[in-house]
Amino acid sequence: MTDVWLEKSINLKNKHALHMRPAQRIVEVANRFEADIRAVKDSLDCNAKSILDMIGFAAHMVRATAEDDHTFCFRASGKDAQAALDALAELVNDRFGLD
Repeated sequence: MTDVWLEKSINLKNKHALHMRPAQRIVEVANRFEADIRAVKDSLDCNAKSILDMIGFAAHMVRATAEDDHTFCFRASGKDAQAALDALAELVNDRFGLD
């Protein structure tokens, strides 16, 4: 039996907004859920519950994507996957609670 993965496309207002503090906030929110949660961009697929993975993901967003490319996606699998994706989307839309 294969796991079902749900996806939520994310559009940052500014890809430079994803740095150390927002990466930490993603990890904090992701760790509230049992679901396996991934941040995905291009061929990079990172564990959203790992601060090291999310710092690397943020660096990839800034360094390796086109200047006008502000999108990535969260993927989640598990019993609370949809709730996790909704919470992460709200976090991003709220500018990581840092304003």
